[in-house]
Amino acid sequence: MTPTTQVQNLQQMAVTPVRTYKAQAYGAIVVMIAVPVLCIAGNQAGLLRVVFPVLSFVVGVFLFWRSKPLYVGLVCWLWFITPFLRRIADFQSGWSPTSAVLLAPYLAASISTITLLTSLKHFGERKSLPYVCALVGITYGTIIGLVRFPLFNVLQALLNWVVPVIFGFFIYQHRELYQEFRKVLEQSFLYGILLTGAYGIYQFFNLPDWDRTWMLNVQMNSFGAVEELKVRVFSTMNAPAIFAAVATCGLLLLFSLKGTMRLLAAACGFLALILTMSRASWLSLIVGFIFLALQSDMRQRLRLAIVTVACMVFLLAATQIPPVNDLVMHRIQTFSDPSQDVSYTARIDGHEEAFKQIMTEPFGEGLGSTDTEHGTEGDDDFIGPHDSTVLELFYSLGWIGTLIYATGLGVLVMQLMRSGKSDPFVLSAKAIVIGFVAQCLLNSVLLGVLGFMVWTFASMSMAQMGFAEESADEPEQQPAEAEEYMAA
Repeated sequence: MTPTTQVQNLQQMAVTPVRTYKAQAYGAIVVMIAVPVLCIAGNQAGLLRVVFPVLSFVVGVFLFWRSKPLYVGLVCWLWFITPFLRRIADFQSGWSPTSAVLLAPYLAASISTITLLTSLKHFGERKSLPYVCALVGITYGTIIGLVRFPLFNVLQALLNWVVPVIFGFFIYQHRELYQEFRKVLEQSFLYGILLTGAYGIYQFFNLPDWDRTWMLNVQMNSFGAVEELKVRVFSTMNAPAIFAAVATCGLLLLFSLKGTMRLLAAACGFLALILTMSRASWLSLIVGFIFLALQSDMRQRLRLAIVTVACMVFLLAATQIPPVNDLVMHRIQTFSDPSQDVSYTARIDGHEEAFKQIMTEPFGEGLGSTDTEHGTEGDDDFIGPHDSTVLELFYSLGWIGTLIYATGLGVLVMQLMRSGKSDPFVLSAKAIVIGFVAQCLLNSVLLGVLGFMVWTFASMSMAQMGFAEESADEPEQQPAEAEEYMAA
C-alpha cells in the first residue's frame, strides 16, 4: 500500500465518525425541540416542569461530548426561551410561584464544570487569573452565606454567580474551537434576536394570554400596565431589563455580521428594545456604539453610521404610533429632568442607605443575602436586590470577596484592552462588555443571563487572542484530524 493510499484511508476513517457525530448531535437537537412542542400541542405543558430540565441536562451532556460548538448554541437558546416555556407551563397547568423549568439553562451551562475540573493545572497561568479570582471571591461569599442563610437560598444564589464564570472558563480553555464558537454564537444571536424581537413587538400590540396571566400573578410594577400598548416588552424573557440586555448584546453583535438577515434581525431587535423602556440598556447600546466607532476602521465606521441612521429611522417610524410615542417620549424626558424620576431617586437613596450599612459589615452578608435580606415586593418603588452590581458585590462578597473578584475583572479588562488588532466579532464582544460595565450601577450584570453574556463574550475575546498566538506557534494540522477534534 502506497503512502498516498494510506493517507486517503486515514482521512476516510476520520470523516466517517465526524459525520456520525454530526448526525447524532443534530438528532439530539431535534429531540430537544420536538418534546416541548409536542407537550404544548397536546395541552400537557405542565410536564415540562420535570421533563424540560432533565432533557436540557441530558442533551447538554451529549452535545458537550459530541460537539462543543453545538453545546454552546444550546445553552444560548435555553437562556432565550426557558422563561417563555415556564409561562406556557403555568398557563396550561396552573400558576406556580416556583418552577423547575427555569433550572434548564443553569443545568446545561453547569456541565462545563467538567472543563474546570480537568483544567485545574492551568489555574497558575496568568490568563486564568480573572477566573481564579472570581471563583475565590464567590467561594468566600458562599462560606459566609452558609453560616447565615438557608441552604436553598445560598445554592440558588450560587448558581447565578458561578455558572457564568465556569462557562466563560470553558470557552477560554477550548480556544482552539474559537472559530466554531464564534460561528454558533453569531447564528444563535442572529436568529435569537430576530425571534425574540418579533415576539416582543407582537407582545406589545397583542399581549398573549399566557403573558398576561403570568404578569397578573407576579405583580411587578416594572412591567408597566397589564394591557396592550402599555406593557413594557419582555418578550420570551422574565423581565424587561433582562430582555433589553439580551437585545443590546445581539444588536452590538450584529455589527460583525453580513447579509440581509441581520438587517431584519436588527430592525426587530431595536424596535423591541425601545419598547422595553429600559434606559440602562439604552445606555449600554450607546456606549457600545461609541466604542465601536472609536475602534473601527473607516469602512467599519461607515457601516456603523448606516446602522445608526437605520436605527433612527426605525425610532422615528415607531414614534408615529401615538401609544409608542407617548411611552418613549415620557421615558426620554426623564434624562433631562432625573429629579422627577421615581426610579432615579430610588436608586440614589438606595445606594446612600446601602453604603451606610456596607461600612458596618466589612465581611459581607454572604451569597443569598440580596434576596433574603434586601428583597422587595412587586409594587415597591425603592431599589431592588438586583438593581446594582456594586451593591450586590458588597452585600454578597463583602470587602474581601469584592476586592478579589474586582481584581479578576480588572485583570480581564486590561488583557482585553491591551490586545492588538481585533476582528469585527471581537470588537463587538468588547463593546458588549464595556456596554454592560456602563450600567453596573443600574443592573446586576455579573449574575444569571447578564453575567453569562459578560463572561462569555469577554472569554471569547480572550480565546481569540490565545487562538491567534497558538496558531502562529503550532504546525498546521491535517484537515481531517482538525475536523474530527472539533466535532468531538
